Amino acid sequence: MDRLLHLSLNAIKHSKEDSSIRSNNLANVNVPGFRKDIEPPMIESSFLKTLESLETRAFSLREGKNRFDDNQGRLDFTENEKDVAINGSGYFLMMPENNEPALSRRGDFRVDQDGFLVDGAGNKILNQGLQPIVLPPYRQLVIGNDGRITIEPLDGEPGQRDEIGFIGTIQAEVKDLKKSGDGNIRFIDNRDIQPDQLAEIAQGYLETSNVNPTEELVEMLHRQRHYELNVRLMSIARELDESGASIMRLPR
Repeated sequence: MDRLLHLSLNAIKHSKEDSSIRSNNLANVNVPGFRKDIEPPMIESSFLKTLESLETRAFSLREGKNRFDDNQGRLDFTENEKDVAINGSGYFLMMPENNEPALSRRGDFRVDQDGFLVDGAGNKILNQGLQPIVLPPYRQLVIGNDGRITIEPLDGEPGQRDEIGFIGTIQAEVKDLKKSGDGNIRFIDNRDIQPDQLAEIAQGYLETSNVNPTEELVEMLHRQRHYELNVRLMSIARELDESGASIMRLPR
C-alpha cells in the first residue's frame, strides 16, 4: 500500500507547484508585457527515478527550467509617448536592481528623478551598448520603429531634434530562454546578451500580459480537484493497509 501512498504524495507535490504557478499568473494579469508561466515538462529521458534505498519505488521528475508562454499580448493604443511596445518577436534590454541584464516585454516607460529611462517596475532600460539610457529635459519624445530615440530639448530652439541613441532590443527563441529566480527572462546557458536591434517598436502602444484569467481560474479548479482526489487515495491506502493487517491478525 505504500506504493499507492508514495504515488499520491508525488502527485500532490506537483499539484501544489502548478497551483503556485497559476496564482502567480493571476497576480500579474495587469502587468504590461508579462509572460505567463507554464508548468515544467516531465523529463523524457528519465521519467521515473528510483530511490536508492527502495528500488521498487519511483517518482516522476520535472525539468528544472522555468518555462513561459511567449505568445504576444494585446497591443492597446494609449497615445502616451513614453508607452512603447514590441510588435512581433523580440525583447527590450533592461537592468534590474541586481545589475544582471535581462530581457523584458514591459513597455510602460517613464523618466525617473535622475533622468534614467525606466519601466513601471523601476528597471533601467538599456541602449544598444548595454548602458542605461539617460534623457535630458525635453518637450517632445519620439521613438522610431528601430528604437531610435529623438527628443526636442527643453532649452533648445523650436524644431530642434537631438538623437539620444537606441533602445536596445534582441530577438531570441523561447526555447533558449528561462525565467530566473528574480522573475526576469534570461538565456538558459547564461550567455552574454548581444543586442541585434531587429525588433519592431511601436510608440504610443502598450502590450498587455498574455494571461487569460478565465483559463487560469478553470485550471486552478482542475488542480484543486486533482489534489482532493489524491488526498482521498491516501485515505484509501490507509484503509486497505488496516484491512490487510486485520485479516492477517491471529485469532486470540
